[in-house]
Amino acid sequence: MITQIKVLVCDDDEAICYLLKEQLLDKNFSVDIVYDGKYAIESVKKKSYDLLLLDLNMQIISGEEVLRFVKENYPSLQVIILTADSEIRKAIDCIKLGAYDFLTKPYNFDDLFITINRALEHKELVIKNELLTKQANTIKSASIIGESQNLAKLIGLAAKAALSDSSILIEGETGTGKELLAEFIHKNSVRHDKPFVAVNCASLPDQLIESELFGYEKGAFTDAKTSKQGLVEYANGGTLFLDEIGEMSLNIQPKLLRFLENGEYRRVGGVNTFTSNVRIIGATNRNLLEEAERKSFRRDLLFRLNVITLTVPPLRERKEDIIPLAEHFLKLKSPIRSPKKLSEKAIKALSDYHFPGNIRELEHIIERAIIFSEENVIRIENLFLPGPEIPKLKEEESDLIPDEYSKVINIEDLERLHIQKVLEMNRWERVPSALQLGISQKTLYTKIKKYNLKQNG
Repeated sequence: MITQIKVLVCDDDEAICYLLKEQLLDKNFSVDIVYDGKYAIESVKKKSYDLLLLDLNMQIISGEEVLRFVKENYPSLQVIILTADSEIRKAIDCIKLGAYDFLTKPYNFDDLFITINRALEHKELVIKNELLTKQANTIKSASIIGESQNLAKLIGLAAKAALSDSSILIEGETGTGKELLAEFIHKNSVRHDKPFVAVNCASLPDQLIESELFGYEKGAFTDAKTSKQGLVEYANGGTLFLDEIGEMSLNIQPKLLRFLENGEYRRVGGVNTFTSNVRIIGATNRNLLEEAERKSFRRDLLFRLNVITLTVPPLRERKEDIIPLAEHFLKLKSPIRSPKKLSEKAIKALSDYHFPGNIRELEHIIERAIIFSEENVIRIENLFLPGPEIPKLKEEESDLIPDEYSKVINIEDLERLHIQKVLEMNRWERVPSALQLGISQKTLYTKIKKYNLKQNG
C-alpha cells in the first residue's frame, strides 16, 4: 500500500507543536515532533520525510542552519518556515535558500493546509524533473502496439498483475519491449500517480549502480562533495524498474535483496538506515534459474523477484504485430507533412523477416528506410534487410543465396549468420552494427564471444 505523507514538525514551542500534530493527524498525516534544529537534522538523517514545518529561532541549531542542511542533502524534502511577524525579512531569505514558503504566527489552519498541499505538489514536480533529467532517453510511452493473440494474452496477464503489489520479473529477448510492459503495469496499478523510475543495470558499474540506487553521503568517495538521494528514494510510493537485472553483480545483489525484504537501505558511506516503499519490477534476457544454478545470480533474490513472472514473446512469434508496429514507427519518425508508406513488397519482406533484434531492430530498420527512401513510398530496397529472407528470390536467382545459409538448421545458427553478415556489411565496426541489429554494444560483444565470430583477413 502507498505510505502516509510523513511530516516533521520542528518548533521549540510545545503548545504550537501539540496543535500542529492534532491538526495534521486529523488529515491522516504521519507526524513526528522535535523541539530543536539539532534533533531535526538527526531525524531527517534517520527517516524519509515529505515535509518539514520549521521554526527559525531555536536554542542549539537555528532553523536557517537546518534549512541549509536539508537543501544540500535532501533537496526533494519540502520546507515551510513558521515565523513571527518580526522575522519576515529572515523568512524571505529562507525562500531564497530553497524553502517552499513561510507562514507567520499565529496562522490560520486552512491557510496552512493550502500551503502544505501546494508544497507536496511541488515535491512531485521536483522528483519528476529530476527523473526526466536522469532518464530522458529511457522513459517511454505505455501505449503497446499489436494485434496478435500472444500479445493480447500477455496484456491480460499484465493487467491482472498490476492489481497486486507483488514483485514482478519480466523475461524476454533483447528488444522485445520489456520496459514498455513494466510501464504499462505501473500505469494500471494503484501507484500510477507516483514515479516510475527505470535503471539499466547493465550500463552501470558496481560502484555507480549502488550509489544511483541508494544514494551516497558527503565524503563517501573522492567526488562526493555533497550527499545525494538515490533512485529508491525518488521512487518512494511508485515503481522501480530494474532492466537487465541479470547483469547485476553478486556484490550488489545482497543489498537489493535486503531492500526487497523490508524496504530498508543505507546510502553509500552512511550508517543510518532509511526506508522506501517501492514496487520492484525486474527484467532480463537471461534464464535466471540457470544463472542461479551457475551461482552467478542469488537464488534467494530470484525467488523474491519472481513472485509473478511474465514472458514477452519475440517478434517472430507474433508476426501479426510486425506491420502495425512498422506503421506506428512510420508515423512516429516520418516528417509530419510528408508521411511515408510501405509498398506491398516491403510489407511482404518485413512480414517474412525473422527479426533477431525484435522490435528495436524493426524501429531502426524503419528509421533508416525513411532516411534513404527518396519517395513517399518505402520500397523493399530501402529496408536494407540482411540475410537470405528478403527479398524472396525467384527460382532463377536462387544461385545468389550464399551456400552457408543452406546449413542453417536452428535459430542460433540463423542468429550467428545474421550477426556475421551485419558485421561484415559494417566492416566490423560495432557501433553501426549494434544499431542495425537493434541491440546494445555490450550484447553484440557477448554474441561475438558466444559464436566465436572473427573478422576475415
